[in-house]
Amino acid sequence: MEESVNKVVQNEQPRVSTDDDEIVCLDASFFMNDNYQLTEFTFGSQHIQLFCLHSASTDFDLTGQLVWPGAMLLNDYLSKNLDMFQGCTVIELGSGVGITGILCRKFCNKVVLTDHNEEVLKIINKNIELHSCPEDVSPTSHGLVAEKLEWGNTDQVHEILQKHPGGFDFVLGADIYILIISQASLCCFIVLDSSCKLKKAENASSY
Repeated sequence: MEESVNKVVQNEQPRVSTDDDEIVCLDASFFMNDNYQLTEFTFGSQHIQLFCLHSASTDFDLTGQLVWPGAMLLNDYLSKNLDMFQGCTVIELGSGVGITGILCRKFCNKVVLTDHNEEVLKIINKNIELHSCPEDVSPTSHGLVAEKLEWGNTDQVHEILQKHPGGFDFVLGADIYILIISQASLCCFIVLDSSCKLKKAENASSY
């Protein structure tokens, strides 16, 4: 039985020959689950449908494919404090499938969803498309947009701020993990937080 299983594996996977042994190379997709399911979530009177996984991937870097408990708690808070965010602009860090940003879009003018992983950005864009209107003619016309943002990459931070020169009223994030704490990683948040303070100062001076 064991011999037959080994033959199946060898037939299905690429092989690399060495002087001593034959090594089976597993394709990266072997470890990735992209069988997303359309799932409905309810927060107070707000209902959201989006694509997500119901269990985690084997890759620690793909934790954004499912909805974490912290995002559920944050969304519950947001649903009870809608007036605070009415008409505001928001950037979300580590958006994952985008559940918090998509909820914010119901009462915010503009929401920027960010993540560093390309596969996670694909599902974010899929969920943005799910919540876009048929008459929308551009990716940002419905107020939802995805941007790549890797912790410590200040170039990406400045690029986002150039695309959205008005800054943001709020920086949101739930269940955000930084494996290596560094000045560069913290700098990303500080720069974004500064854009919020600058915008608030401008608004205050206009009254």
